[in-house]
Amino acid sequence: MKRVFKTKTFSRWARKIVNDAALCEAAREIEQGLFEADLGGGLCKKRIALPGQGKSGSSRTLVAKKHKDAIFFLAGREKSQPGSDFSDQEVDAAKIIAASLQAADAPKLAQLITAEILKEICNAL
Repeated sequence: MKRVFKTKTFSRWARKIVNDAALCEAAREIEQGLFEADLGGGLCKKRIALPGQGKSGSSRTLVAKKHKDAIFFLAGREKSQPGSDFSDQEVDAAKIIAASLQAADAPKLAQLITAEILKEICNAL
């Protein structure tokens, strides 16, 4: 099982919407290949059910999944937000961030945690 992180930006969005336990469960599903879309570059789209709702009416997330030891939650939106999905610009930006994070080694991840750019929410250790 991989370590699971959320970015500072994702954390602000998720604060009142989805809890860390739900994110950890979603990460485990991603490890099993259970996600809604592979967007290329190690980025996938994953639905996460909100309390009292099913996955189809809940939140959508962009997740970097190709790091050998980690999964990163990068962006989120609620289905009820205007627009049907993430914009092309949001996906392109997430791919750039994903590429950088997926290339990070353990010392670099430690630096990002210390700088509060990443927050670890669950891990296999």
